[in-house]
Parts: sequence; C-alpha cells; structure tokens
Amino acid sequence: MDTLTGSYKKKPKQNRAAKTEQDLLFAANEILDKGELEELSAKALSIKSGYSVGVIYKYFNKYEDIFIKIFLNKVDLHFKEVEQIYLSHQPHETVTDLFIKVIDHGFLFIEKYGKIQNKLIPLFRFFMRRHKTPEDFYKVADRLAPFTLTLQQNDSSNTFKKMNEMECILKHRALDHYLRIPFIDGQNKFNTSEHKKSCLEFAVLIFSK
Repeated sequence: MDTLTGSYKKKPKQNRAAKTEQDLLFAANEILDKGELEELSAKALSIKSGYSVGVIYKYFNKYEDIFIKIFLNKVDLHFKEVEQIYLSHQPHETVTDLFIKVIDHGFLFIEKYGKIQNKLIPLFRFFMRRHKTPEDFYKVADRLAPFTLTLQQNDSSNTFKKMNEMECILKHRALDHYLRIPFIDGQNKFNTSEHKKSCLEFAVLIFSK
C-alpha cells in the first residue's frame, strides 16, 4: 500500500519531526473515526492537532493527502483481515461459505465508515486525479489471488472453479469493484441488504463451478 499514500515534501529524520507527523496522523484519524468532517480543511486539522497550517503543509503536499493516507491504511488492514478468512477456510467448506464471510467482513468495514461516506468520496476522487498511477488502487485485491489458488487446490467440496493466477486476479478485481461501485457513484442502494445479496451472488457466480 506504500505506493498509494500521499507524497511527502519533507522526510522526518529526527524524533521531533517524526512525532509531529504521528501527531498529525493521529488527529486526522480521530476526525475520520468520529465522522467530524463537516469542515474538512487544513484549518480543521490544525485545530484538532494543535499544529499550525504551515506545519501541516511542511509535511504534506496537500492536506487531503493525510486523510487519503489514513483511509488507504484502513483498506490495507481490511485486506489483511480478509487474508485471514481465506487462511481459515477449510477444504470441506464451499465457495458460498467462504464468500459469506468475505462479503460480511467487507460490509462491516463499509458500515464503520459509512457515516463519513460523503466526505470520503471526494477524497477518493481527488486521489484518483492526482496520483501518477491511480490504477494501483484497483490492484489491492490482487493479493487475494494466491490464497484462492491454494483453496481451489485443496478443495474437497467440489465447488471451486479451477482458475489460473491471472483469472483469479481479474475476478478479485471484478468483485472488489462490484462491491465498491455504489460507494464511488454515491448510489442509494450502497450498503443495503439488496446490494449485499447481489455481491454474494456475483462472487459465487464467478468463483464456483
């Protein structure tokens, strides 16, 4: 996920500089977790952190970068937890069993940050505009492909479709995008039981025999 984070102007080399950066990240993280984004700005971050606006811009090119960095770190954590779901999957369990857990976990993540959805969407679009390789964001799900290959090799439920690595990668990207489309587009059906059911049906369709 390092390739996805905001770019720094100044690399902290001393303890004081490192502490300043951590303080800014902590303050921004509190804003995200509490949904206090009514006035998302460098001034709001300055008030929350206790540092001046000038200090913020000394460490980050844009104040939005710090929020993007934190959000992407949360996405990274989400996928690490999903990896554990794959690792705990038993050979006798079906494709449906696996993706019930995976989709449930994805929606728990979405629900946690749903209250700040309207603010995260502009940040996501900002990231896609200014990052040199925005397509990297869509490759995050690629890390699940090796786990899927292992599951299909060990499958005794006879429900996993046999795929090569590239097929696994493309299908995980498709599922990730399918889940996220309503979030990006701001559609009303985002995070509804209808969308959740649709995601599960889509996952089973593309990964099962």
